[in-house]
Amino acid sequence: MKITTFLQNLAGGGAERVAVLLMNGLAERHEVTLMLARREGPYIADLDPRIKVEDLGGKRTFSSIVPLAKFLRSNRPDVLVSHLTHVNVAAALAVRLSMTSTPLVAVEHNQMGLNYERLQSRAVRAAYHLIPLVYPRIDRVVTVSDGVGASVREFSKIGPRNFLTINNPVVTPRVREMAADTPAHPWLSDGGAPVILGCGRLVEQKDFENLINAFARVRSQRLARLLILGEGEKRDELVALVDQLDLTEDVALPGFDRNPFAAMRAAKLFVLSSRWEGLPTVLIEALASGAVVAATDCPSGPDEVLKGGELGPLVPVANAEALANGIIEALDNPVPSEKRLERANDYTVESAVLAYEHLFSELVD
Repeated sequence: MKITTFLQNLAGGGAERVAVLLMNGLAERHEVTLMLARREGPYIADLDPRIKVEDLGGKRTFSSIVPLAKFLRSNRPDVLVSHLTHVNVAAALAVRLSMTSTPLVAVEHNQMGLNYERLQSRAVRAAYHLIPLVYPRIDRVVTVSDGVGASVREFSKIGPRNFLTINNPVVTPRVREMAADTPAHPWLSDGGAPVILGCGRLVEQKDFENLINAFARVRSQRLARLLILGEGEKRDELVALVDQLDLTEDVALPGFDRNPFAAMRAAKLFVLSSRWEGLPTVLIEALASGAVVAATDCPSGPDEVLKGGELGPLVPVANAEALANGIIEALDNPVPSEKRLERANDYTVESAVLAYEHLFSELVD
């Protein structure tokens, strides 16, 4: 089967990481082509060498619609897969412009309404306004959790006919191999105070401000250090908050780490502090790496992944006191590792690839 995936780029976000894992899994049995609006991003290095990568040369996703339509006309893939809302809209328009019958599978990774409320880009906001027009024509909208599915249906005002939930492909043997490596940051191997770990883009959604404020409360009660891996627009604000709280000796933001799994394994606790998610890949990766975890009970995903708090504390969103209490609870009463690892096995790449293959077969037939 000829499968084409369309993405804006392979920047260091969770959706891009999931897309790479899915493509790599599919490439073992199918001909996979990746079309990028711009060929950039750290995850390009993680692509299976069998995947053909094309740069559409667009400064913006929407400028890639015409070249993508030309590709669809000339190459006639069996199915087109796109990820993220504005990319999905562009893909739908490209399919119509191509005048082909290429089935489109649009993957939604996040809370649609919450994302829209915080959009800054006019072009991306315009894409969201097109959703009620183009989404009913998409062959299948795949959502990465039931909560994401509910949010997309509510925002788009279309029925459930073409919706399907498929859990993200997250866990691979490579994740566990990388988790066994020596972590990059010295705090994780120096035998000092326990390390609490956060990981993700430094943006509003991840709410690392709340994690830092919660850590300040924890630090007032016991020795600990906080390590936040990632890059993003909030870096300067987060650094200023650390300085304001007089935590510069105990909080580090070293940037993007190509192997966060080793850090997850070595840290005393992994914390997801998000205001909202789709299905939090990083939380599943932490479980697969052997980490003890705590999370905010944000929409959507943590409740599903942690089985309602059975596998780690779930606390209210944007509540530093509650998060601090959850951190202390997780540190003092960790869930047994066998339960955490067993749950991670529900999110293997192989199970996701099989689900997508079944879907593709339905659409192509």
